[in-house]
Amino acid sequence: MKKWLCGAMSVLMGSALLLSFAACGGGDGKIKVSIGMWPDPTLTQDIEMYRQWEAAFEADYPEYDIVADRYEYSADTITAKATSRQLPTVFQTYFTEPQKLIDNGWIADITDELNELGWLDKMDTNMRDAVSKDGRCYGVPRDGYGMGLLLNLYMLYDVGIIDKNDDGTYKLYDDEGKPLYPTTFDEVREVAEIIVETYKDTNTYGLVILSANNNGGWQFCNMAWNFGCEAMQVKGADGKYTANLNDEGAVKALEWIRGMAVDELIYPDASLTYADWYAKFGSKNVAMAFCGSDSVMLPVTNFNFNKDDIALVPMPTGDGTSRYSLYGGTPYVFPSYATKEQIKGALLFLKYMGRSPEADKDISMAAIEKGHQTAQAKGMPIIPTIRPWTNADYLEAANALDEKYINVHLEYYNDFFDTLDGMKRAEEPYYCQDMYKLLDAAIQNVLSNKGTANCKSLLDTANNQFQKDFLNKVK
Repeated sequence: MKKWLCGAMSVLMGSALLLSFAACGGGDGKIKVSIGMWPDPTLTQDIEMYRQWEAAFEADYPEYDIVADRYEYSADTITAKATSRQLPTVFQTYFTEPQKLIDNGWIADITDELNELGWLDKMDTNMRDAVSKDGRCYGVPRDGYGMGLLLNLYMLYDVGIIDKNDDGTYKLYDDEGKPLYPTTFDEVREVAEIIVETYKDTNTYGLVILSANNNGGWQFCNMAWNFGCEAMQVKGADGKYTANLNDEGAVKALEWIRGMAVDELIYPDASLTYADWYAKFGSKNVAMAFCGSDSVMLPVTNFNFNKDDIALVPMPTGDGTSRYSLYGGTPYVFPSYATKEQIKGALLFLKYMGRSPEADKDISMAAIEKGHQTAQAKGMPIIPTIRPWTNADYLEAANALDEKYINVHLEYYNDFFDTLDGMKRAEEPYYCQDMYKLLDAAIQNVLSNKGTANCKSLLDTANNQFQKDFLNKVK
């Protein structure tokens, strides 16, 4: 019996040691740092870029071993991944998620590591707030985006909404400088009517509306704000939150969608996801789409859409005065069970990716330039970047590289970027993905039952459920 127990203990201790090696290092004694944002294997140019960064990093920090461990964040998989300790050392999520990840104890407090590197105070304060709680920081922002209205300029020109300049570029303003593109939801409808009438019987529509995988609710919040809804979640004097999904502005936004569906001005599908907006836009099935500024390249890279036929303009107003752009982004976060050595290695690797506030030419700026060169080789549109860092030396060097590689007509984007600071608005504070899912259901009902759907009743139902199942949990 003693021999059996000793043998069993040896096996268990050996297994524990192997698990420790798997988590922190390996037989070669190196510290393993797994990279969750490693590119998809089909993106060969991106893979080569990452391999170059890996080689440079490991040459400078031979104690580390970079491991490709691609993980696409999903609210449906994060619980299983976190509880089974299968998350990469660093991975991407959304700005809606860190508070939930912090509350569940799934991501690490990296405040001390950021202070040691001198990065914490260089972070954009809005982005830092999104990854912080109780004065502690749990992530590093990759970049930001603002939501806007994407336009197929050729279609707008073809139907006579805009003209061309003498040099062949599209003319987006009249002689008095007034925008010819739609600036209100009424004008979006008017453009859609002209598109549908002109391209009738060709499966072409004015706009694509998303309604599945939480993407519809995500975009709908921005629409509701622009129809006058001050907030979808209201904080009371007692600090408690009340759901406001059935606000008058939100009802008007949903009624606008319903009217567009009744008159067959939007793409007729009640379950469109994020991938569908750029598929329909890139295939020229629609003339307009709502999207983030960080994704305007998707119709180009996935459907060979002409980058010179794209404009991104500010989100339209619904009530004539409310003008907001949902401002979000992508943070890098680190599992709570990662060691300090792994976290430090992952943070240092971000520098070799050009994702730190460092302004050195040979590593950080060289990585940003490599990213631009790879995008250029793929024919992607390169537009101004919403930076996560605010230190002057970084901004000067990074913006200079942007100017060197930008390959679009900036007049198609200037209004968006010039007005963004005055329009940007963070996503609602709690359980956003769950809220978006409930709003998806309301939009789907409207699109499926456009002749009979009661928008107020649908939003009342979503509002009550969101309060009961989610906001009541907020302490």
